[in-house]
Amino acid sequence: MFNAMMRAEIWLQDTLDKPLGIEDLANHLGYSASQVRRQFRHCFNISPSAYREKRRLERAAVLLSLTSQNIAQIAIRCGYTNHSSFSRAFQRRYRLSPREYRQAVRSLYLLNRPDKKFTISIERNRPAHVVLMRLYQASDHIHGLGNTKYHANHLEHLQAQLETSTPTMVLPDLLTEKVTAAVEETAPNHTRTDIGLYLENRDTAEYLALPVNYRRVDIPSRYYAKIYFDNISQLSYVMSETLVALMDEKNRLNISGDAPQVLWHPHHIELRIPLSA
Repeated sequence: MFNAMMRAEIWLQDTLDKPLGIEDLANHLGYSASQVRRQFRHCFNISPSAYREKRRLERAAVLLSLTSQNIAQIAIRCGYTNHSSFSRAFQRRYRLSPREYRQAVRSLYLLNRPDKKFTISIERNRPAHVVLMRLYQASDHIHGLGNTKYHANHLEHLQAQLETSTPTMVLPDLLTEKVTAAVEETAPNHTRTDIGLYLENRDTAEYLALPVNYRRVDIPSRYYAKIYFDNISQLSYVMSETLVALMDEKNRLNISGDAPQVLWHPHHIELRIPLSA
């Protein structure tokens, strides 16, 4: 049943902007609504509706902090059709209005900017696939990432087809953690980390039969801020510096708020932060 609830959690994450409810989730999973409510609470200690509200407000906090979109646009992107209800919900969660939160985070973030500079490039990727497994662990507690054999062992029957893939980690909570740390004394314990393989050849993955814990995700062609560095222990620092640099720059691209990606290449590590117009 946990695999089904993992799919439920991912579905809630992927549909934050849509007016869907528990019946839609139950239909997606093939269970009754009461089963979904009971099992989801058992797995995550929270109801599906409360979980969705939490994730919507976290997404809003990221967009308020890191993008130039107005509050009404952000409310819609986070699934709120009513500006007033969004503002009330946001203030209950963060004890600041959306406008006050935006000002507070930006002031603190820009005040504590890092000293060292990494080279940041803006590039557009080609369409690709990633094959991902969700772990409910913080990224710094996961061992073996970047080791191709580690990933091959989790995908044994796909090893031949995935020989040219790049080990990857997708971090749904990293932007939320960085933003929250700017205004709260301690960051919340976010634990979702996706690990898997990045395949630039979409045909390779299109017809693969995946192990039950894995899912295939299309990566559309889009712009990313890309940064290369040497050691995964530098990730938090590199992320902070990159966010400040992108907030400073005046261009047509914003931080999208979507999950950053980390790719392990033979001689370096690459951080990708998705951008949008």
